[in-house]
Amino acid sequence: MTETITIEEIMAQPPFKVVEYFKSRRASRDLKKYIDQYDANSHAIHDTLQRPNKIVKVDDDITKSVPVARLSVPFQKLIVDRAAAFLIGEGVKIIADPASDAEQQLLEAVKKAWHDNKCDYKTRQMARTWMSETEVAEYWYVQKKGKEQRLRMQVWSHSASDHMYPYFDEYGDMVAFARGYTIGRNEYMDVWTADRIYNYESEGGLWQLTKDEPNLLNKIPVIYYTRDDVEWEDVQPLIERFEKMISDYADANDYFSSPLVFVQGEITGFAEKGEQGKMITGTEGSDVRYITWDQAPEAIKLEKETLQELIFSMTQTPDISFQQMKGLGASVSGIALRLMFMDASLKTLRHQEEFGEGIQRRINLMQHMIKVIEPGLAQDMSMEPEFTFYMPGNDEELIRMLVTATGGRAILSRKTAIENNPFVMNAQREQEDVMADEAGDFGNIVP
Repeated sequence: MTETITIEEIMAQPPFKVVEYFKSRRASRDLKKYIDQYDANSHAIHDTLQRPNKIVKVDDDITKSVPVARLSVPFQKLIVDRAAAFLIGEGVKIIADPASDAEQQLLEAVKKAWHDNKCDYKTRQMARTWMSETEVAEYWYVQKKGKEQRLRMQVWSHSASDHMYPYFDEYGDMVAFARGYTIGRNEYMDVWTADRIYNYESEGGLWQLTKDEPNLLNKIPVIYYTRDDVEWEDVQPLIERFEKMISDYADANDYFSSPLVFVQGEITGFAEKGEQGKMITGTEGSDVRYITWDQAPEAIKLEKETLQELIFSMTQTPDISFQQMKGLGASVSGIALRLMFMDASLKTLRHQEEFGEGIQRRINLMQHMIKVIEPGLAQDMSMEPEFTFYMPGNDEELIRMLVTATGGRAILSRKTAIENNPFVMNAQREQEDVMADEAGDFGNIVP
Protein backbone atom coordinates (compact mmCIF):
# COMPACT_ATOMS: atom_id res chain seq x y z
CA MET A 1 0.00 0.00 0.00
CA THR A 2 1.44 3.39 -1.02
CA GLU A 3 1.79 5.91 1.82
CA THR A 4 0.60 9.47 1.21
CA ILE A 5 2.33 10.85 4.30
CA THR A 6 6.01 10.77 5.17
CA ILE A 7 7.41 9.61 8.50
CA GLU A 8 8.72 13.13 9.14
CA GLU A 9 5.18 14.52 8.78
CA ILE A 10 3.83 11.85 11.14
CA MET A 11 6.39 12.52 13.86
CA ALA A 12 5.74 16.28 13.66
CA GLN A 13 2.15 15.78 14.86
CA PRO A 14 1.03 16.08 18.53
CA PRO A 15 1.93 13.07 20.73
CA PHE A 16 -1.57 11.57 20.90
CA LYS A 17 -1.86 11.79 17.10
CA VAL A 18 1.45 9.97 16.64
CA VAL A 19 0.42 7.18 19.01
CA GLU A 20 -3.02 6.84 17.43
CA TYR A 21 -1.50 6.69 13.96
CA PHE A 22 0.83 3.80 14.79
CA LYS A 23 -1.90 1.92 16.67
CA SER A 24 -4.36 2.37 13.80
CA ARG A 25 -1.94 0.70 11.40
CA ARG A 26 -1.82 -2.44 13.50
CA ALA A 27 -2.58 -5.56 11.46
CA SER A 28 -5.90 -7.13 12.42
CA ARG A 29 -4.56 -10.39 13.84
CA ASP A 30 -6.09 -12.20 16.78
CA LEU A 31 -2.79 -13.00 18.47
CA LYS A 32 -4.54 -14.00 21.71
CA LYS A 33 -6.31 -16.77 19.78
CA TYR A 34 -2.94 -18.13 18.61
CA ILE A 35 -1.47 -17.94 22.12
CA ASP A 36 -4.48 -19.83 23.52
CA GLN A 37 -4.16 -22.49 20.82
CA TYR A 38 -0.46 -22.89 21.65
CA ASP A 39 -1.26 -23.37 25.36
CA ALA A 40 -2.92 -26.77 25.78
CA ASN A 41 -4.66 -25.64 28.98
CA SER A 42 -6.47 -22.91 27.03
CA HIS A 43 -7.82 -25.13 24.24
CA ALA A 44 -11.49 -24.94 23.27
CA ILE A 45 -12.08 -28.39 24.75
CA HIS A 46 -11.81 -26.75 28.21
CA ASP A 47 -14.47 -24.15 27.39
CA THR A 48 -17.70 -25.09 29.19
CA LEU A 49 -19.72 -23.16 26.60
CA GLN A 50 -18.37 -25.24 23.73
CA ARG A 51 -18.28 -28.48 25.71
CA PRO A 52 -20.85 -28.18 28.51
CA ASN A 53 -21.08 -30.53 31.44
CA LYS A 54 -23.61 -33.34 31.31
CA ILE A 55 -26.94 -32.81 33.12
CA VAL A 56 -28.18 -36.10 34.61
CA LYS A 57 -31.42 -36.94 36.40
CA VAL A 58 -30.92 -38.46 39.83
CA ASP A 59 -34.56 -38.35 41.00
CA ASP A 60 -37.96 -37.37 39.67
CA ASP A 61 -37.37 -33.66 40.27
CA ILE A 62 -33.61 -33.56 40.91
CA THR A 63 -30.85 -33.11 38.34
CA LYS A 64 -27.15 -32.41 38.74
CA SER A 65 -24.26 -31.31 36.56
CA VAL A 66 -21.63 -34.00 35.96
CA PRO A 67 -18.20 -32.92 34.63
CA VAL A 68 -17.27 -34.40 31.27
CA ALA A 69 -13.80 -35.43 30.12
CA ARG A 70 -11.73 -32.56 28.70
CA LEU A 71 -8.51 -33.93 27.21
CA SER A 72 -6.28 -31.49 25.35
CA VAL A 73 -3.29 -32.59 23.28
CA PRO A 74 -0.41 -30.11 22.72
CA PHE A 75 -0.04 -30.81 19.00
CA GLN A 76 0.62 -27.11 18.34
CA LYS A 77 3.58 -27.02 20.69
CA LEU A 78 5.01 -30.23 19.25
CA ILE A 79 4.67 -28.97 15.65
CA VAL A 80 6.40 -25.68 16.52
CA ASP A 81 9.18 -27.28 18.60
CA ARG A 82 10.13 -29.71 15.85
CA ALA A 83 9.93 -27.10 13.09
CA ALA A 84 12.15 -24.71 15.08
CA ALA A 85 14.59 -27.50 15.91
CA PHE A 86 14.98 -28.42 12.24
CA LEU A 87 15.32 -24.77 11.23
CA ILE A 88 17.95 -23.70 13.78
CA GLY A 89 19.42 -27.13 14.51
CA GLU A 90 22.81 -26.82 16.13
CA GLY A 91 22.94 -23.05 15.62
CA VAL A 92 23.66 -20.48 12.93
CA LYS A 93 27.22 -20.11 11.63
CA ILE A 94 28.63 -16.85 10.29
CA ILE A 95 30.32 -17.45 6.95
CA ALA A 96 32.93 -14.90 5.81
CA ASP A 97 36.27 -14.74 4.01
CA PRO A 98 38.32 -11.92 5.59
CA ALA A 99 40.94 -10.48 3.24
CA SER A 100 42.78 -8.31 5.76
CA ASP A 101 43.56 -8.03 9.45
CA ALA A 102 40.89 -5.34 9.84
CA GLU A 103 38.25 -7.64 8.32
CA GLN A 104 39.41 -10.51 10.52
CA GLN A 105 39.05 -8.29 13.60
CA LEU A 106 35.57 -7.25 12.51
CA LEU A 107 34.56 -10.88 12.03
CA GLU A 108 35.89 -11.82 15.46
CA ALA A 109 34.04 -8.85 17.02
CA VAL A 110 30.75 -9.96 15.43
CA LYS A 111 31.26 -13.56 16.59
CA LYS A 112 32.08 -12.38 20.11
CA ALA A 113 28.95 -10.21 20.27
CA TRP A 114 26.96 -13.18 18.94
CA HIS A 115 28.38 -15.42 21.66
CA ASP A 116 28.05 -12.85 24.46
CA ASN A 117 24.36 -12.33 23.67
CA LYS A 118 23.73 -16.10 23.42
CA CYS A 119 22.27 -15.55 19.98
CA ASP A 120 21.91 -19.25 19.13
CA TYR A 121 19.63 -19.81 22.14
CA LYS A 122 17.68 -16.61 21.53
CA THR A 123 17.31 -17.47 17.85
CA ARG A 124 15.60 -20.75 18.75
CA GLN A 125 13.32 -18.85 21.13
CA MET A 126 12.53 -16.33 18.40
CA ALA A 127 11.84 -19.07 15.85
CA ARG A 128 9.29 -20.67 18.19
CA THR A 129 7.65 -17.30 18.84
CA TRP A 130 7.61 -16.46 15.13
CA MET A 131 5.93 -19.79 14.35
CA SER A 132 3.40 -19.63 17.21
CA GLU A 133 2.54 -15.89 17.29
CA THR A 134 3.29 -14.83 13.67
CA GLU A 135 5.63 -12.01 14.76
CA VAL A 136 8.68 -11.33 16.90
CA ALA A 137 11.35 -8.63 17.01
CA GLU A 138 14.90 -8.23 18.28
CA TYR A 139 16.26 -4.94 19.56
CA TRP A 140 19.98 -4.11 19.63
CA TYR A 141 21.55 -1.36 21.71
CA VAL A 142 24.95 -0.28 23.02
CA GLN A 143 25.53 -0.81 26.73
CA LYS A 144 28.20 1.32 28.37
CA LYS A 145 30.05 -0.18 31.31
CA GLY A 146 32.78 2.19 32.39
CA LYS A 147 34.96 2.75 29.35
CA GLU A 148 33.77 -0.45 27.72
CA GLN A 149 30.94 -0.48 25.18
CA ARG A 150 29.27 -3.70 24.13
CA LEU A 151 26.28 -4.79 22.08
CA ARG A 152 23.22 -6.10 23.88
CA MET A 153 20.07 -7.71 22.51
CA GLN A 154 16.45 -7.98 23.65
CA VAL A 155 13.65 -10.16 22.24
CA TRP A 156 10.17 -8.63 21.97
CA SER A 157 6.97 -10.64 21.59
CA HIS A 158 3.25 -10.24 22.06
CA SER A 159 3.20 -12.95 24.76
CA ALA A 160 5.68 -10.80 26.72
CA SER A 161 3.28 -7.81 26.48
CA ASP A 162 5.22 -6.04 23.72
CA HIS A 163 3.07 -4.36 21.06
CA MET A 164 4.92 -3.87 17.78
CA TYR A 165 4.06 -1.30 15.10
CA PRO A 166 6.36 -1.39 12.06
CA TYR A 167 6.00 1.34 9.42
CA PHE A 168 6.89 0.50 5.80
CA ASP A 169 7.13 2.93 2.91
CA GLU A 170 5.81 2.37 -0.61
CA TYR A 171 8.94 0.36 -1.48
CA GLY A 172 8.49 -2.09 1.41
CA ASP A 173 11.37 -0.66 3.45
CA MET A 174 10.85 -0.25 7.19
CA VAL A 175 11.36 3.47 7.81
CA ALA A 176 10.08 3.50 11.42
CA PHE A 177 9.35 1.09 14.21
CA ALA A 178 7.26 1.69 17.34
CA ARG A 179 7.01 -0.48 20.42
CA GLY A 180 4.22 -0.07 22.96
CA TYR A 181 4.36 -1.43 26.51
CA THR A 182 2.92 -0.83 29.97
CA ILE A 183 4.69 -0.34 33.30
CA GLY A 184 2.36 -0.14 36.25
CA ARG A 185 -0.50 2.16 35.30
CA ASN A 186 1.46 4.11 32.71
CA GLU A 187 1.57 3.32 29.02
CA TYR A 188 4.66 3.96 26.89
CA MET A 189 5.60 4.00 23.22
CA ASP A 190 9.13 4.24 21.79
CA VAL A 191 9.63 5.11 18.13
CA TRP A 192 12.82 4.68 16.07
CA THR A 193 13.58 6.19 12.71
CA ALA A 194 16.92 6.26 10.91
CA ASP A 195 17.49 9.80 12.17
CA ARG A 196 15.81 10.14 15.58
CA ILE A 197 14.52 8.32 18.66
CA TYR A 198 11.26 9.38 20.33
CA ASN A 199 9.83 8.33 23.71
CA TYR A 200 6.17 8.90 24.57
CA GLU A 201 4.46 8.40 27.92
CA SER A 202 0.78 8.36 28.89
CA GLU A 203 -0.27 9.11 32.45
CA GLY A 204 -4.01 9.18 33.00
CA GLY A 205 -4.65 8.94 29.25
CA LEU A 206 -2.66 12.09 28.40
CA TRP A 207 0.21 11.42 26.00
CA GLN A 208 3.35 13.54 26.08
CA LEU A 209 6.73 13.44 24.35
CA THR A 210 9.40 12.78 26.99
CA LYS A 211 12.48 12.38 24.77
CA ASP A 212 13.48 13.38 21.25
CA GLU A 213 17.12 12.74 20.44
CA PRO A 214 19.23 11.97 17.35
CA ASN A 215 19.82 8.34 16.38
CA LEU A 216 23.61 8.07 16.36
CA LEU A 217 23.48 4.73 14.54
CA ASN A 218 21.59 6.19 11.57
CA LYS A 219 19.79 2.84 11.38
CA ILE A 220 16.71 1.42 13.08
CA PRO A 221 18.20 -1.05 15.60
CA VAL A 222 15.21 -3.42 15.37
CA ILE A 223 14.87 -6.57 13.27
CA TYR A 224 11.20 -7.44 12.74
CA TYR A 225 10.06 -10.96 11.75
CA THR A 226 6.50 -11.60 10.60
CA ARG A 227 4.44 -14.21 8.76
CA ASP A 228 0.82 -14.60 7.65
CA ASP A 229 -0.32 -17.40 9.96
CA VAL A 230 0.86 -19.82 12.61
CA GLU A 231 2.56 -23.13 11.93
CA TRP A 232 -0.53 -25.26 12.67
CA GLU A 233 -3.12 -23.03 10.97
CA ASP A 234 -4.23 -25.60 8.38
CA VAL A 235 -4.71 -28.46 10.86
CA GLN A 236 -6.39 -26.61 13.74
CA PRO A 237 -9.82 -28.16 12.92
CA LEU A 238 -8.22 -31.62 12.87
CA ILE A 239 -6.63 -31.03 16.28
CA GLU A 240 -9.95 -29.90 17.75
CA ARG A 241 -11.65 -32.97 16.29
CA PHE A 242 -8.94 -35.22 17.75
CA GLU A 243 -9.39 -33.71 21.22
CA LYS A 244 -13.18 -34.05 21.04
CA MET A 245 -12.93 -37.65 19.92
CA ILE A 246 -10.60 -38.81 22.70
CA SER A 247 -12.60 -36.82 25.27
CA ASP A 248 -15.83 -38.51 24.13
CA TYR A 249 -14.04 -41.84 24.24
CA ALA A 250 -12.89 -41.15 27.80
CA ASP A 251 -16.49 -40.29 28.78
CA ALA A 252 -17.70 -43.56 27.28
CA ASN A 253 -15.03 -45.48 29.20
CA ASP A 254 -16.15 -43.81 32.43
CA TYR A 255 -19.66 -45.13 31.85
CA PHE A 256 -19.02 -48.55 30.37
CA SER A 257 -15.54 -49.72 31.48
CA SER A 258 -17.10 -51.10 34.72
CA PRO A 259 -20.10 -53.46 34.51
CA LEU A 260 -23.42 -51.59 34.46
CA VAL A 261 -26.51 -53.63 35.34
CA PHE A 262 -30.02 -52.80 34.17
CA VAL A 263 -32.82 -54.18 36.38
CA GLN A 264 -36.47 -54.43 35.38
CA GLY A 265 -39.01 -55.57 37.98
CA GLU A 266 -38.37 -56.48 41.61
CA ILE A 267 -35.18 -58.21 42.78
CA THR A 268 -35.54 -60.31 45.92
CA GLY A 269 -31.96 -61.51 46.50
CA PHE A 270 -28.31 -61.11 45.44
CA ALA A 271 -25.39 -63.55 45.48
CA GLU A 272 -22.58 -63.15 47.99
CA LYS A 273 -19.22 -61.78 46.89
CA GLY A 274 -17.04 -64.67 45.66
CA GLU A 275 -19.89 -67.20 45.91
CA GLN A 276 -19.74 -70.15 43.52
CA GLY A 277 -22.67 -70.51 41.13
CA LYS A 278 -23.81 -66.91 41.69
CA MET A 279 -27.50 -66.25 41.23
CA ILE A 280 -29.81 -63.23 41.47
CA THR A 281 -33.43 -63.99 42.34
CA GLY A 282 -36.44 -61.86 41.53
CA THR A 283 -40.21 -61.90 41.19
CA GLU A 284 -42.02 -63.11 38.11
CA GLY A 285 -41.42 -60.85 35.12
CA SER A 286 -38.23 -59.25 36.48
CA ASP A 287 -35.20 -58.91 34.20
CA VAL A 288 -31.47 -58.30 34.87
CA ARG A 289 -28.90 -57.72 32.13
CA TYR A 290 -25.59 -55.93 31.52
CA ILE A 291 -25.53 -52.75 29.47
CA THR A 292 -22.74 -53.04 26.93
CA TRP A 293 -21.21 -50.48 24.58
CA ASP A 294 -22.18 -51.43 21.05
CA GLN A 295 -20.02 -48.82 19.30
CA ALA A 296 -17.05 -50.46 17.62
CA PRO A 297 -13.72 -49.30 19.13
CA GLU A 298 -12.07 -50.13 15.79
CA ALA A 299 -13.83 -47.20 14.14
CA ILE A 300 -12.52 -44.86 16.83
CA LYS A 301 -9.03 -46.29 16.49
CA LEU A 302 -9.12 -45.76 12.72
CA GLU A 303 -10.25 -42.14 13.07
CA LYS A 304 -7.61 -41.44 15.73
CA GLU A 305 -4.81 -42.82 13.55
CA THR A 306 -6.11 -41.00 10.46
CA LEU A 307 -6.34 -37.66 12.26
CA GLN A 308 -2.89 -38.04 13.76
CA GLU A 309 -1.38 -38.96 10.39
CA LEU A 310 -3.04 -35.98 8.70
CA ILE A 311 -1.91 -33.55 11.42
CA PHE A 312 1.71 -34.62 11.00
CA SER A 313 1.72 -34.91 7.20
CA MET A 314 -0.15 -31.64 6.49
CA THR A 315 2.29 -29.68 8.67
CA GLN A 316 5.33 -31.57 7.30
CA THR A 317 6.19 -32.62 10.85
CA PRO A 318 8.15 -35.88 11.28
CA ASP A 319 6.49 -38.35 13.63
CA ILE A 320 9.53 -39.43 15.63
CA SER A 321 7.73 -40.91 18.60
CA PHE A 322 9.14 -44.01 20.24
CA GLN A 323 6.33 -46.16 18.84
CA GLN A 324 7.14 -45.07 15.28
CA MET A 325 10.92 -45.25 15.53
CA LYS A 326 11.26 -48.60 17.30
CA GLY A 327 10.09 -50.42 14.18
CA LEU A 328 12.98 -49.11 12.07
CA GLY A 329 15.52 -51.55 13.46
CA ALA A 330 19.00 -51.01 14.82
CA SER A 331 20.60 -49.79 11.60
CA VAL A 332 18.98 -47.57 8.98
CA SER A 333 20.86 -46.38 5.91
CA GLY A 334 21.69 -42.71 5.57
CA ILE A 335 19.69 -42.48 2.33
CA ALA A 336 16.63 -43.93 4.06
CA LEU A 337 16.96 -41.42 6.90
CA ARG A 338 17.24 -38.51 4.48
CA LEU A 339 14.14 -39.69 2.63
CA MET A 340 12.24 -40.03 5.91
CA PHE A 341 13.02 -36.43 6.84
CA MET A 342 12.78 -34.99 3.33
CA ASP A 343 9.40 -33.36 3.99
CA ALA A 344 10.70 -31.64 7.12
CA SER A 345 13.82 -30.54 5.21
CA LEU A 346 11.73 -28.97 2.45
CA LYS A 347 9.74 -27.02 5.03
CA THR A 348 12.98 -25.92 6.66
CA LEU A 349 14.24 -24.51 3.35
CA ARG A 350 11.01 -22.57 2.98
CA HIS A 351 11.39 -21.16 6.49
CA GLN A 352 14.94 -20.10 5.71
CA GLU A 353 13.66 -17.89 2.91
CA GLU A 354 11.70 -15.78 5.43
CA PHE A 355 13.45 -16.21 8.77
CA GLY A 356 16.94 -16.26 7.24
CA GLU A 357 16.41 -12.81 5.76
CA GLY A 358 16.01 -11.45 9.30
CA ILE A 359 19.19 -13.20 10.44
CA GLN A 360 21.08 -11.61 7.54
CA ARG A 361 19.77 -8.20 8.65
CA ARG A 362 20.95 -8.97 12.18
CA ILE A 363 24.51 -9.65 11.00
CA ASN A 364 24.52 -6.46 8.91
CA LEU A 365 23.23 -4.43 11.87
CA MET A 366 25.85 -5.94 14.20
CA GLN A 367 28.60 -5.02 11.74
CA HIS A 368 27.31 -1.47 11.48
CA MET A 369 27.03 -0.99 15.25
CA ILE A 370 30.50 -2.45 15.89
CA LYS A 371 32.02 -0.12 13.27
CA VAL A 372 30.32 2.84 15.00
CA ILE A 373 31.84 1.78 18.33
CA GLU A 374 35.25 0.93 16.85
CA PRO A 375 35.83 3.11 13.74
CA GLY A 376 39.23 1.52 13.07
CA LEU A 377 37.73 -1.76 11.90
CA ALA A 378 36.95 -2.64 8.28
CA GLN A 379 34.15 -0.61 6.73
CA ASP A 380 32.48 -3.20 4.51
CA MET A 381 32.64 -6.96 4.61
CA SER A 382 30.45 -9.76 3.28
CA MET A 383 29.07 -12.02 6.05
CA GLU A 384 26.29 -14.53 5.57
CA PRO A 385 24.39 -16.84 7.95
CA GLU A 386 24.53 -20.59 7.46
CA PHE A 387 21.82 -22.69 9.10
CA THR A 388 23.14 -26.02 10.39
CA PHE A 389 19.76 -27.67 10.80
CA TYR A 390 19.74 -31.11 12.35
CA MET A 391 19.61 -34.13 10.09
CA PRO A 392 20.13 -37.66 11.48
CA GLY A 393 22.58 -39.83 9.61
CA ASN A 394 24.36 -43.16 9.68
CA ASP A 395 27.98 -42.31 10.62
CA GLU A 396 29.19 -45.90 10.25
CA GLU A 397 27.86 -46.08 6.69
CA LEU A 398 29.47 -42.73 5.81
CA ILE A 399 32.88 -43.74 7.18
CA ARG A 400 32.74 -47.06 5.34
CA MET A 401 31.94 -45.25 2.09
CA LEU A 402 34.87 -42.83 2.57
CA VAL A 403 37.29 -45.65 3.33
CA THR A 404 36.17 -47.46 0.17
CA ALA A 405 36.60 -44.27 -1.87
CA THR A 406 40.22 -43.90 -0.69
CA GLY A 407 41.14 -47.50 -1.43
CA GLY A 408 41.12 -48.60 2.21
CA ARG A 409 43.53 -45.92 3.43
CA ALA A 410 43.18 -44.10 6.74
CA ILE A 411 40.86 -41.08 6.57
CA LEU A 412 41.30 -39.83 10.14
CA SER A 413 44.39 -38.68 11.99
CA ARG A 414 45.03 -39.73 15.60
CA LYS A 415 44.79 -36.08 16.68
CA THR A 416 41.31 -35.72 15.19
CA ALA A 417 40.23 -39.06 16.65
CA ILE A 418 41.32 -37.98 20.13
CA GLU A 419 39.56 -34.62 19.78
CA ASN A 420 36.31 -36.39 18.87
CA ASN A 421 36.57 -39.01 21.62
CA PRO A 422 33.66 -38.36 24.04
CA PHE A 423 35.70 -39.79 26.95
CA VAL A 424 38.51 -37.23 26.51
CA MET A 425 38.25 -33.97 28.44
CA ASN A 426 41.54 -32.38 27.30
CA ALA A 427 42.56 -33.44 23.80
CA GLN A 428 46.07 -31.89 23.96
CA ARG A 429 46.93 -33.54 27.27
CA GLU A 430 45.47 -36.85 26.11
CA GLN A 431 47.65 -36.82 23.00
CA GLU A 432 50.73 -36.16 25.09
CA ASP A 433 49.81 -39.06 27.41
CA VAL A 434 49.33 -41.39 24.43
CA MET A 435 52.76 -40.46 23.05
CA ALA A 436 54.33 -40.97 26.48
CA ASP A 437 52.73 -44.43 26.75
CA GLU A 438 54.06 -45.43 23.34
CA ALA A 439 57.57 -44.20 24.21
CA GLY A 440 57.61 -46.28 27.41
CA ASP A 441 57.23 -49.94 28.23
CA PHE A 442 53.47 -49.77 27.74
CA GLY A 443 53.92 -49.12 24.05
CA ASN A 444 56.64 -51.80 23.65
CA ILE A 445 54.30 -54.67 24.52
CA VAL A 446 52.19 -53.96 21.46
CA PRO A 447 53.46 -56.14 18.57
